Amino acid sequence: MILLRFRVENHRSIRDEAELSLVRPSLTTTRPKDEDWIGATTRVAGIYGANASGKSTVADALKFFRATIVESATSWNLRKTIPQEPFLLDPDSKSSPSGYAVDVVLGSMRYQYGFELDESAVRHEWLYDYPSTKHRVLFERNGQEFNFGRSLIGAPRRHASATGERELFLSKARSNGHELLGSVWSELVDGLVIADFSEQDRRLRLDQITDGIADGSIDLRDVTTLLQVADIGITEVAIDESATSDADHSARPESAWQPYDAKKRLPSIYVERHRRTGKTRVWLTEREEVKKALTFQHLGFDGTFPLSVDAQSTGTLSWLSLALPALTILRQGGVLVVDEIDASLHPQLSQVILRMFKDPDYNHTGAQLVFTTHDTYLLSNQSDSVLLPEETWFTEKHRDGATSLFSLSDFPTRDDQNFAKRYLDGRYGAVPRTARSFLASLLDPEARETTDA
Repeated sequence: MILLRFRVENHRSIRDEAELSLVRPSLTTTRPKDEDWIGATTRVAGIYGANASGKSTVADALKFFRATIVESATSWNLRKTIPQEPFLLDPDSKSSPSGYAVDVVLGSMRYQYGFELDESAVRHEWLYDYPSTKHRVLFERNGQEFNFGRSLIGAPRRHASATGERELFLSKARSNGHELLGSVWSELVDGLVIADFSEQDRRLRLDQITDGIADGSIDLRDVTTLLQVADIGITEVAIDESATSDADHSARPESAWQPYDAKKRLPSIYVERHRRTGKTRVWLTEREEVKKALTFQHLGFDGTFPLSVDAQSTGTLSWLSLALPALTILRQGGVLVVDEIDASLHPQLSQVILRMFKDPDYNHTGAQLVFTTHDTYLLSNQSDSVLLPEETWFTEKHRDGATSLFSLSDFPTRDDQNFAKRYLDGRYGAVPRTARSFLASLLDPEARETTDA
């Protein structure tokens, strides 16, 4: 999947429609004449802005877009309302639908897909493709009324009749086995990866790593190589077989044992109760076995020393939690979305990630990276992964609380300009407005008394 554009409206601090474009300014037609979509798009999009300006809202909107596609026809059926998050500082927006749309290339075909919804129902949904320079309607939805294009075969009306008002038609048709819509669904879901990067997700990131090692989707050699790239003193990652449990996980428990209160089962253990005695026993899952046996060989004073995964620093786990999905996206193609890429990472490691996507010697699939950051060094000519104007975006929150999104390419620029300095000087906006006069009232008792008076 190659992302051309993402549009969002009425989502959190984004009240009016905002568009993030990864299309190079040189492309002025509906498709490149040489059909080279990789050459016509940027590989990265970095979003800057002051704290609480709406940078994370852009990433969250992409996350919500994907979650709606995945969950609207499954887990959302158990909810009373759709988890819409409209702009709350305007009564009109608070009661209006939210809109999300992507312009993407799947395989060699360009598609436009989007939907509008409120907490009660999906109000609009559409899917177009571009077999030529003009778009072709595959389906359009207005509430529960559907219009289908002739090219959409596979009994779409049968799938539409089974679609509830809080379900996306794309998702329902996929779950009911529609071939084309199922393929579009899979490309959007698998091709859009959201990397949760907040500290509260540290446990989840660790579990994902150990799960991947346990099921074979993550190669220990890749983990070792990525840690060696970061040069943090780890020479090897391995499984210590002597540390695994003696429990035979391939054997079925005795018939006297049965699952115990599934609602209270923790994510990483399996609890059983004996029917006659009432005693309980705990079985570790494969994830816990792998985690317990995972060792990191660290360089020490005299040779290497093994340390468990729990002994690794937050920075080490943060690097792995970002570098591993980045490696997967680079190999398979798609879009990786990272909120605060510089969190817990040294700036040089952020540059390594950018270089992996921007350098065609590494990026053979046209994979893309969308990220938010405060790291202005990436705007400096001294950076070996410097962001170009069309790769640089800003968010700014206005006095009415609404966020606007705009690109550095909207401004007159020259290659010899110091974009980092100009940004920090406020030439492009999107920098904090500080009121330093209030500091005196915090630190000077007399000033506080004057302020109170």
